Amino acid sequence: MKLLLENWRKFLKEELVVPTDINKKAISVYDFDETIAASKGQIGVYNKETGQHFKTITTQAEYDKLAETGKYDFDFSSLAYITDPTELVPVTNKLRKDVENKAMQVMILTARAGNAEGEIQMYLDSIGIPTDDLYIVGCEGCDKGKYVEDMVRRNPTIEVIHFYDDSEKNIRDMESAKERMADLKRIRFFVINRVDSDAELEKKGTALGSSKEREEDTNLFAEPKKQAMKYRPGRQKRGPGGMIPERKKK
Repeated sequence: MKLLLENWRKFLKEELVVPTDINKKAISVYDFDETIAASKGQIGVYNKETGQHFKTITTQAEYDKLAETGKYDFDFSSLAYITDPTELVPVTNKLRKDVENKAMQVMILTARAGNAEGEIQMYLDSIGIPTDDLYIVGCEGCDKGKYVEDMVRRNPTIEVIHFYDDSEKNIRDMESAKERMADLKRIRFFVINRVDSDAELEKKGTALGSSKEREEDTNLFAEPKKQAMKYRPGRQKRGPGGMIPERKKK
């Protein structure tokens, strides 16, 4: 059992794909469970050393607590289907606005496995949220902070980042990623939103490093103020030159 789990983890890491074709200035990344919808589901917990089943859990809080120890592997296979979902309207209202925003790329980044991506797409379609231009990624318990950081670094058009999740672990992972991305001067706005038990949003701050409001902060998609340029002989102006990421085939 232990060898099987190790091989499965290796397979998942090889299959996880980060999109590299985003051409928009802003991206909003949403968790699914207890963020967009509440549903029933179970996660199997296995001892990393022995491979033996430890327990079955049903809540994000239980998962976060056990994941922090580093002692367990998790089986998300029962989450391939969405069971008895309840829409969390305060969040889906925000999601609808982001989907309609032509300057915003929206991604659903879930701890469920990749085989749940189709289920999530069908659920979003069923509640009237268009999925034609969405990325839906099942990363099966990945470090979401590292995933988003990798994506932002691979897509140089991104200047604005919004993240929505109910998991304290995912929030901490994203805050760590935000600190690591401090070297990216193009990032003008970075908001981490924690979704509480009532689906209300709590902003955790930005990457601007200042509480002073700037004109471009009020309009996330405004061009930064241009600085006066000295004339240089010969200087010419140059002109500008529902998706689910495909998984690698064996």
